[in-house]
Amino acid sequence: MRSSTDVAPDPEAQRPPAPAGRACGPLPWALSAALLLLAAACAACLVRSWAAPGAPVSPSPGPAPSPRLPEGPELAPDARARLPDPPQGAFAQLVAEDVQLTEGPLRWYSDPSLTGVTLAPGMSYDKQTHELVVAEAGVYYVFLNLGLKRVVASNSDSSSGSVSVALHLQSLHARAASPALTLDLPLPSLGNSVSGFRGGLLHVGAGQRLGVHLHPAVRKSRTWQLSQATVLGLFRVATEVPAGLPL
Repeated sequence: MRSSTDVAPDPEAQRPPAPAGRACGPLPWALSAALLLLAAACAACLVRSWAAPGAPVSPSPGPAPSPRLPEGPELAPDARARLPDPPQGAFAQLVAEDVQLTEGPLRWYSDPSLTGVTLAPGMSYDKQTHELVVAEAGVYYVFLNLGLKRVVASNSDSSSGSVSVALHLQSLHARAASPALTLDLPLPSLGNSVSGFRGGLLHVGAGQRLGVHLHPAVRKSRTWQLSQATVLGLFRVATEVPAGLPL
């Protein structure tokens, strides 16, 4: 027989807190995904707002192209008032100066008075090597937007091929560099313009340089040219690499 002094447990009594376990541990994959999604969203907005207007994201038909060479970005003293504010901190965006599809390193406009160009403190452009120099180390979201436009009417056979760019992360002293980002853009058989985007998180050291190499694999390189939608940009998302982030 159960003793009368026994007390049944109160179902509503507060339970003791569960011991701390792995639920409080770091989630590197979640942090990496969150940083990447946030940075990609910011970069997409930056390319839409800072790049030269009128660059479509996909091939689209348009008026007959003209063989006249495109002009460079216009000087716009009041452009800064009309454009959205860039991200605070280390940020840079350059617009392609080259228009011809020529194998080799791309040259960039770096004058901040030009529409679509900005260089925050700690960012500089080396006109001799055509490289963007980053003074402050950190985790950066680096992005490339490659824009092409047809300038000479041609049949589909002569327009076949692709144009690719490779971003190289170069240290200050070492001269060997491996591609950190690559983008390959097939030429459309229809339409007069096309563009592509590629971005990702990179750990950039103090004094490292970023250069872009152009490789056209086309039969008639004069049929297409680079448009002002071709931009190189980056902004810092963290000063140090978070623990567990694979970079």
